Amino acid sequence: MESNDLKVMFFLAYKNLIKSKITFMVIVAVMAMSFLSITFFASIIDGLGYEFEEGMIRGQTGHLMIEPQEDDLYISNSEDLVKDIRRIPGVVGVARRLDASAVARYETIEIGNPVLFIEPENEKDVSDYWNSVIVGEYLSKRDTDELLIGANLVESYAAEGDTQKRFDVDVGDKITLSFSNGFVKEYRIKGIYKTGSRFVDDKIIINFNQYQLIFGSTEDIASNILIALPQRGMEESYTEQIIDLGVSEQINKWQTKMGAVNQFVGSLQITNQITGTIGLLTAFATIYIIIFINVTNKRKQIGILKAVGIKKQIILGSYVLQSLAYGITGVIIGNIVMKLLLLLLSIHPLNMPIGPVIPILTTERLLTTSATLILASVVAGFFPSRKAADENILDAIFGG
Repeated sequence: MESNDLKVMFFLAYKNLIKSKITFMVIVAVMAMSFLSITFFASIIDGLGYEFEEGMIRGQTGHLMIEPQEDDLYISNSEDLVKDIRRIPGVVGVARRLDASAVARYETIEIGNPVLFIEPENEKDVSDYWNSVIVGEYLSKRDTDELLIGANLVESYAAEGDTQKRFDVDVGDKITLSFSNGFVKEYRIKGIYKTGSRFVDDKIIINFNQYQLIFGSTEDIASNILIALPQRGMEESYTEQIIDLGVSEQINKWQTKMGAVNQFVGSLQITNQITGTIGLLTAFATIYIIIFINVTNKRKQIGILKAVGIKKQIILGSYVLQSLAYGITGVIIGNIVMKLLLLLLSIHPLNMPIGPVIPILTTERLLTTSATLILASVVAGFFPSRKAADENILDAIFGG
């Protein structure tokens, strides 16, 4: 195509755009809203998924979790292992845990429940239990007759309509725990914690040294060891360094422990894809209809242009350029609005049951959505324009 043809094409596209400013603004607004419907909901889902993962990392798994070998119930020499791992440069925290179960009883209510034995000070570096106590106080190393109880086990924190059996207790009340070996002891509730994760808030937490008293064990053992790292993405490097210490136990990354969370987030992603597809189809249909109406109303004008020698490729190109302008302008405005929304929500996060959620939108998603919408607008403008450009000159002029 010659340079003069290109000039004519751009001129025709420009004249069509400025002649119908209201139409231009409406289409651009639809494009911007379609962009927002795809990216905003996706960013909420990604932010929600991230918070669920963080809840599991800071509640159950750490960035890395060392577990016994398949044939063993416990990790032996756990205290020495913790000391060795702490010496690795960059490790944020290391904490031992022991797991058990007990029947908890308060007045006439009995509930079989998991019990977690923790080292209160070390636990602060790998989990948020200490920062999630909403009533009362966190455990200290000296607490031998106190416990923390998860909000999911307390009646006053149950959601409306939830009929799950819970304790009607508060800080200061005493709960009796009966363990599998027949040991029974009464503990005072020192605090109630709530992380917002149903996978975490269903436990009773007791001091680590109580395990020896309850089960009569004198061995240096742990059910698992949690390791907190500076950030995600460093798991592989630190796993290699821990293996170099001679650790033969299983070293699992947090990603391998996210089964239930991954299923939940995966379900949300399906909803996200459906919403994105609807937004894309809305933008496509809007531009198609507008261009179709536009070229239908200008059949006579298009016929005259062809009669005076304007090539049909130029006419087709001018309408494709129009569609491209709609797409680019709408996407630019959508990007600006989206950036402002993300900035606002980073200052004022969305309050959800799992805690404050900040939407997450990657550059890759922004670029992919922008390119997809622009391409959809060009394709939507191409088909009705081609039909008009291919029409017989006389039929176009006289409406035959």
